Amino acid sequence: MDQINLSDLLPAVMPFVREGIALLGHIPWGVRAVFLLWLLWVFYLAVMNLKRVRDAGKLGKVAMALGMPALIVGFVLDVAANLLVFSVLLMEPPRWGEWTVTARLQRHHGDSTWRARVAQWFETELLGDFDPAGHHVAKG
Repeated sequence: MDQINLSDLLPAVMPFVREGIALLGHIPWGVRAVFLLWLLWVFYLAVMNLKRVRDAGKLGKVAMALGMPALIVGFVLDVAANLLVFSVLLMEPPRWGEWTVTARLQRHHGDSTWRARVAQWFETELLGDFDPAGHHVAKG
């Protein structure tokens, strides 16, 4: 039986990767931004569910191991959305140390600016009710 090396497959896969990257160039930026936010929200829901089960003392080792990639991918998506989407949405770059969307929204949540209304909308509509604490952006 012949063995297949992963390095042998790479040249066969690269044209598909290049084609996929080229296709991304045809998708408008607005659609990409909405897709990134949707994907981030889906990962947020998954991680908050893991947190809920962990807080109840029922998260086993296998579930934790399978959930860690969701946490890591979610963090990467969070940083990307914070830098790419929320810099435009809030018309400001993040401050040093504000790596996540949550950190930035928490800073604005208590303000009396239009950015506070954006932070409050995200808290009310997409984040707060899904966090086991009952709030995510707002201070509890």
